[in-house]
Amino acid sequence: MRTLLMTTVVASAALALAGAASAQSSIRPGQTVQGNFTAKDARMGDGSHYRCYVIQTNADEAYTVTLSSSDFDTYLSAGEGADCDETSITNDDGPDMGTNSQLRFASSGGLWIIKANTLSEGETGRYELRVSSGERVRPTTQVLPIAVGESRSGRLEFSDRRADDGSFYDCYALSIARAGSVAVRLDSGDFDAYLALYEGPQCDGESLASDDDSGGGTSAQIVQELRPGTYSVRANTLGSAEEGDYTLSVTSRR
Repeated sequence: MRTLLMTTVVASAALALAGAASAQSSIRPGQTVQGNFTAKDARMGDGSHYRCYVIQTNADEAYTVTLSSSDFDTYLSAGEGADCDETSITNDDGPDMGTNSQLRFASSGGLWIIKANTLSEGETGRYELRVSSGERVRPTTQVLPIAVGESRSGRLEFSDRRADDGSFYDCYALSIARAGSVAVRLDSGDFDAYLALYEGPQCDGESLASDDDSGGGTSAQIVQELRPGTYSVRANTLGSAEEGDYTLSVTSRR
């Protein structure tokens, strides 16, 4: 009886591994793949079907991934590496694509995983997955000026600087003439904002302060006592590869 039980457990584990392996394929930049979800395809915890595709990327290149279907509502996710459970960016319906999905990411090189997914439980049908050829990304090194009492509008995108976590940021130089309390605020309707404050004009080294949501909602805010000197502010997205418009403002709290 014990031998039979062990045999059943081993067989079940083998089937689970086989199912996981069958859900992963490869795709090349510039390639389009046609697929068809059936009831036999692997499922997420929410019951939706998925397949994973591994892509070899080049450093400092950006890729656009599009998942379209006339049979079901699509959902896309992607992340660095080849683990289908480790995705960091997602998209459901956009931009302006109805029930089709599209996302973009910039790579530092190596493998990325792309998960093609049905949005809802039990959906099946045909789909098309497209990956663009790599678009060369040349991040800017420009430092922008900002002064106390000013607001600046900007946009974060692939041409901007990229942090170690893959998030985009703009760097602003801030000159302080008089000692006192200063409030730096970053607002965006397109992404979750993140702020960091540094000594010196280049947004590098160890930050004096950083913040995610102190501005309320997804806005970031830093309130800091500063002595006269030159500082820099990193206007940053919280997540990797996010893009969008923002407003950065600096006000005195004296």
